[in-house]
Amino acid sequence: MPILKLTAEIIRKPLVKPFAIATGSRDYQDVLYVTLSDGQYLGRGAATGVKYLGLTPDICLQQVKEIQHALKTTITRQELLTLLPPTGARFAIDSALWELEAARQNTTVATLLGINPKPVKTAFTIVLDTPEAMADQARAEAWRPLLKVKLGGSTQHEIERIHAVRNAAPKAQLVIDANAAWTGEQFSAYAPTIAELGYDLLEQPFAIGQDNQLADYAHSLPLCADESFQDLHDLDRAAKYYDAVNIKLDKCGGLTAALDIEKAARERGLKIFIGCMLAPTQAIAPAFLLAQKADYVDLDGPFWFTDKDKQVRLTDQGLFDVIPQELWGTGQKL
Repeated sequence: MPILKLTAEIIRKPLVKPFAIATGSRDYQDVLYVTLSDGQYLGRGAATGVKYLGLTPDICLQQVKEIQHALKTTITRQELLTLLPPTGARFAIDSALWELEAARQNTTVATLLGINPKPVKTAFTIVLDTPEAMADQARAEAWRPLLKVKLGGSTQHEIERIHAVRNAAPKAQLVIDANAAWTGEQFSAYAPTIAELGYDLLEQPFAIGQDNQLADYAHSLPLCADESFQDLHDLDRAAKYYDAVNIKLDKCGGLTAALDIEKAARERGLKIFIGCMLAPTQAIAPAFLLAQKADYVDLDGPFWFTDKDKQVRLTDQGLFDVIPQELWGTGQKL
């Protein structure tokens, strides 16, 4: 069997502006980049990990190095599922294996999946700030078809934020992400207003493990699990309390696992939200393929980086245009 050569490194990438959510703010993102080569072809992958689980890019890099010996011979994507838990490390390697397979067959990952990619409606993030500042953000981005509003700030101003963004972007489709920051009392106070103002969806109001507070909720406002939903093992519990699940490849460990999750979620009557961590194009491109059949999409990651790939663009209608497959999806012949 061919000997596989693996490279892995972390690159710090600056953002165009601070990214602020309930858990903090940052102006850069560390990204794990991986390549796999068999001497003739090369596959690429990238990931940023899941910070709230302690899976930083540094930890992901360590996980890659710990299984490097097992990657010296050709392995399948299914075998990779047993080598690593669902982490950014597995995501990056899984992506590289998909590209390697496509390169060997002189085709694309999209073709392997039977997908003809088309532009998708992606959310653009309105970061957490004062009501006035969030209104300014929303007003500037109101031409986009979908905005994702980060909440979880001070109780005193939360309702003001909810009203301010809706007033600033009256025609945009809006979803709220509370980033697991609310109490039951806050949820009860805010949810009716969110529904009345025509917001489409609310993501993750409570911290992990507190979903049972939703047991008696009538779901007048659709709810989506994010932090409470990592991978296939969380699906049945999520289905008890939520209307949708947010599938992120950094959480579930890559495209291979995500395909199984998407199928299982649909079988349970759940809607599909394809999201991302703050990640560049190479980590977003696999999710873009999965997003083709999604109900909601939030893949604005590449647009937050100062060195955004020039080929990554929005259409005149504000849709995320098809990512050129040379950026990820074809692999490379050496």
